[in-house]
Amino acid sequence: MAKLVMQRAFVTLNTKGLVRWMSAPSASKAPAATGGVGVTEACAKRLEEIVGSESGDKSKKFLRVSVEGGGCSGFQYKFLIDDQLGPEDKSFGHPQYSNARVVVDSSSLEYLEGATVDFQTELIRSAFRILQNPKADHGCSCGASFTIKL
Repeated sequence: MAKLVMQRAFVTLNTKGLVRWMSAPSASKAPAATGGVGVTEACAKRLEEIVGSESGDKSKKFLRVSVEGGGCSGFQYKFLIDDQLGPEDKSFGHPQYSNARVVVDSSSLEYLEGATVDFQTELIRSAFRILQNPKADHGCSCGASFTIKL
């Protein structure tokens, strides 16, 4: 009797609109985020692709991650490609990707310290996500919002 092994798969479109099937990557091992925010290799790689495709000086652009009130669980994560650093912004990166920077303002860092930013591709979406947030108690099913630990 033969064993059938199933793997998750997803479809992506490349820049020419061609469809390709790929097996889903295993969960990214996140670097330890002590005193800040960790950035996975998948996040850094995708961020360099996005920043490199934007017009202008790519070394000035970064992924801004912030926390705002709202969402179905009380607080929500916001992701934005930005090029303006504020006086209280903290910058984080991945050692292998020098142009991939994640920036968090000091008030959002209170809710994100110790968390990890990842990029995940699934059948229904591709998105930056927050993983392993030690300040989050519960989250919604889509991972966009959370409640804080008291």
